[in-house]
Amino acid sequence: MTLFDRIVGAIGGSDHLERFMRGEANFDNEPSPDIQRWNDLAGAAPPEDVRASIAEAARQVDGREYAEHITPGAAGTDPLGGLGQGTLATVARSLLSHLGGGGTSMIPGLGTTQADRMSPADVAAVANYLRQRNPDAFGRAAEEVGRTHPNALQSLLGNKALMLGAAILAAKVMATRQRRTA
Repeated sequence: MTLFDRIVGAIGGSDHLERFMRGEANFDNEPSPDIQRWNDLAGAAPPEDVRASIAEAARQVDGREYAEHITPGAAGTDPLGGLGQGTLATVARSLLSHLGGGGTSMIPGLGTTQADRMSPADVAAVANYLRQRNPDAFGRAAEEVGRTHPNALQSLLGNKALMLGAAILAAKVMATRQRRTA
């Protein structure tokens, strides 16, 4: 069985992969079957492709839009506030581990650098900073979050970045299949 076959089997058929590639995934409604399909796709695809897809999505999302999504209270959202403290700390640790040495001193408004004590606002500040300054590192951190806490990834990325990441990853999977059949 090829990687493509495993991925298609994991997400329930090539029609879902094609929908993702066209940007037609629905991540807005709770519960969304496409969230589970994304989790299955990300779990079956090579981790380096998942990281690269998320990093590219992070580059493409407008900075103001992402800041509005991730910042508690901005545009009436608080996506990280709904995470349990343990999951929030895991997200914080992942982001901090990819930030690099001394990076936290550059983040405005950061209340603490201890992952276990970070508020949703602190984690949002780190996420926003890392996404802006180093989308590749943000992609690595987000891939880790998705692997350990798949349901927290939507909170971290937001629907638009998640949809872009799904489209990019689906296109990578399809391109891999086409190269192998050519």
